Amino acid sequence: MGRKILNRVIYVLPIIGVICFVVLVIYGYSKGIFHSVQSLQAFIKQFGEYAVFIFIFLQMVQVIVPILPGGISTVVGMLMFGNIQGLVYSYIGLIIGEIIVYWLARYYGKSFARLILTKKRYLTFEKMLDRPEKGIKKLMIVTLLVPFAPDDLVCLVAGLAELPFKEYMKILLVFKLWSVATYGYAILFLFNRFLIQ
Repeated sequence: MGRKILNRVIYVLPIIGVICFVVLVIYGYSKGIFHSVQSLQAFIKQFGEYAVFIFIFLQMVQVIVPILPGGISTVVGMLMFGNIQGLVYSYIGLIIGEIIVYWLARYYGKSFARLILTKKRYLTFEKMLDRPEKGIKKLMIVTLLVPFAPDDLVCLVAGLAELPFKEYMKILLVFKLWSVATYGYAILFLFNRFLIQ
């Protein structure tokens, strides 16, 4: 009974995240927050010294339960703290999240995957598990290199496969920054082009 409720909550959270994002955009326009990068930064910096820690924590949670569509939270960080610092904070939060996902998958196995994935994504996940260690490594590198590929899903697979933690971390630390920067700058370009004038 408890697991069914938790499953529903995890399934609904991304939808709530999108709705919240839309509401935030509308609110931002009405209050002038999105009229310039400076006004957006000023709004978020009201949270003071805790803003960085809150952002890193949200990025960490984002890996386990995707609250916002991929890349949007990174762009928020870039607009809040500047492009480089925003990317670094985003990278730190996402790396911590990927480490947690790896160990949760190791400890709880497929039951954890069932808990956080939709049926469709779980079937994709199971197919990925059939690959040997070298195949998992290659798959992980490719999904981290290709923008908007399901790299979080592959990190979950790595936790259940025979990929050692050291190997996992080597790939993650090297290639995750490219992944974060690529989709961060891509979405930031669209954001600047169509939202901020």
